[in-house]
Amino acid sequence: MNTIFRFPSGLRLAYKYSPAVRSVGIAVMTAVGSGNETAQNNGISHFIEHMYFKGTKDKSSFEIVEYVDGIGAQINAFTSKQTTCFYTLSIDTEAENCLKILSEILFESTFDKEEMEREKGVVLEEISMCEDDNSDVVLDMLAEGYFGNNPLGRTILGERDNVKNFTRDDLIEYIGNNYCAESSVVSIVGHIEFDKAKELVEKYFEGKFSSNCKRSWHDIRHSTQRSVLHKYKDIEQSNIAIAFPAFEYDSKLTMAEALVNTIVGGGMSSRLFQEVREKRGLAYNVYTYNSSYINNGVMSLYIGTNVESVKKAVDCTLELIEDLRKNGLTKKELERGIAQLKGNYVLGQESNGVMMRVNAKNVLFTDRIFDIDEKLKEIDNITLDQTQEVIDYTYDLSKASLAYVGKKPKCDVNKLI
Repeated sequence: MNTIFRFPSGLRLAYKYSPAVRSVGIAVMTAVGSGNETAQNNGISHFIEHMYFKGTKDKSSFEIVEYVDGIGAQINAFTSKQTTCFYTLSIDTEAENCLKILSEILFESTFDKEEMEREKGVVLEEISMCEDDNSDVVLDMLAEGYFGNNPLGRTILGERDNVKNFTRDDLIEYIGNNYCAESSVVSIVGHIEFDKAKELVEKYFEGKFSSNCKRSWHDIRHSTQRSVLHKYKDIEQSNIAIAFPAFEYDSKLTMAEALVNTIVGGGMSSRLFQEVREKRGLAYNVYTYNSSYINNGVMSLYIGTNVESVKKAVDCTLELIEDLRKNGLTKKELERGIAQLKGNYVLGQESNGVMMRVNAKNVLFTDRIFDIDEKLKEIDNITLDQTQEVIDYTYDLSKASLAYVGKKPKCDVNKLI
């Protein structure tokens, strides 16, 4: 049984029954992330996610994790560009206790000032860690260059000065304006009856989200502009990332786009992996992935190579893209891509941890529960004409952006694409 139940406040329950397991996955997802932020408060969504684990009216930060460990469960959270999610995994008999602790951290957190100052140090260390990972740096630069002034171009972790200056009042105000019932979903997947799941969500969540939200998506479609950003650093590997236009979440061409991504750079049999790495030995890491948002999307391509091979690796990639635009996919690639996509989706159904997040996001963004049979049918119906439409729209070099992090190469980075 897959279903959605809407409570009077507007809060939605996304429910999927899995009788063959003894576990329950619970995700509380709200539609707020770095894409909601301004330059002045960039990073606040992520910082709030951290602070929710720093103590409630009845529990210290240690007592929260001690409680979860004591019932044999797992708890975690993440912040993305357009969502923040808190989730648990547990055996079925502990589902109520998991909903209870999630409710406590979301509605009874104290945001103690001393804890805030300590956690600022933790987040600043997280920023430092990401700054040391040059593949992260180049992809953040790529988003900045591709999206420009659109909030989707800002980092999830935020700016250091912003984090240092956040106050308790800033957090309380932001939560009140953004954590809304109508833009939140409680997703429950596993061995629990629907009536019980509904009863528990009503008990622990209904009526507790803000009723005075002033939420704005900040998700207007950006106007793609070609850009090149670079940061020269004395490191061994050169990091190259290229962004192309892609379709928004739940586009009619979403599955065709996923198939094209699979064939171009989504795995070991992909064109990029085989040509750039296996045949020419120009990179260890080379891949593509697509990010879909409300009204926006981006296809990202990453290459990690040595500074002497920068131009060769990019030229090889551009040759592949030119051939792709001219000749499209083959029938054999279409069939392989369909098989790969169907396998990925079916295997994903086996994990409550995956499905609780998939259902939460699908209901949040489309107001529809994820249906595996509909998805498999949609994949089976992908045509070569659809993939060519995706290729023509996405792999348009006149609308591409590039970011580079590494030693200064002999070639002109600004003329790589």
